[in-house]
Amino acid sequence: MRTWLHVHHVAWSALALAMTAGVVAVAGDVLVPVPNLSRGDLDGVPLALIAPLAASAVLVRGVSAGPADLEAVAVRPTGAYRAGLVAAACAAPLLAGLLLAGTVPYGMAAARNLAGFTGLALVASRWRRDAATAVPAAYMIAAMLLGGGSGTGSPWDWAITDSPGHSSWAVPATALAFGLTCSVFPGRGGSGEEGVGIKRRGCPPSPR
Repeated sequence: MRTWLHVHHVAWSALALAMTAGVVAVAGDVLVPVPNLSRGDLDGVPLALIAPLAASAVLVRGVSAGPADLEAVAVRPTGAYRAGLVAAACAAPLLAGLLLAGTVPYGMAAARNLAGFTGLALVASRWRRDAATAVPAAYMIAAMLLGGGSGTGSPWDWAITDSPGHSSWAVPATALAFGLTCSVFPGRGGSGEEGVGIKRRGCPPSPR
């Protein structure tokens, strides 16, 4: 188990989550000015809603690390370990957001974004590992440039709204559910390259 935690960079993921939590708590109402193309004016997106992108990237890269070919035949349920790591990493900020709802203004919204970004990244990593970082970032940029603005609660631009409504949770919850499934059954694009590399660089066959 200790080796698995090391291979999947769990310590780095925990550090990234802690640093993101600190940014969310300190940022408060700090806004990042972004031109909104759909309305033709300058909009402001809370920094606390953008910060989870970094933690999500570190978490998913850690989950996707390691040789998939070896983990596929491992005795221990490594797929369940990956899903458990993701679930715990997303549940902890959600619980903190609930407990500190009156203190940290964007705590719940940041926890929602972490879950949504992580789900999108896990699904993307099943296709290509480098897409795990690009897809959530591209989604966030599209929401900032084309979304309806903070507080609208639109289902698709959930990443830039602090609305607590159910509509803003529909897409991230669905993405996380699909992402957890992908983490249990990773594709070749997500973490298969190391396994292939091990086969190519492996020890020569023993003499017969």
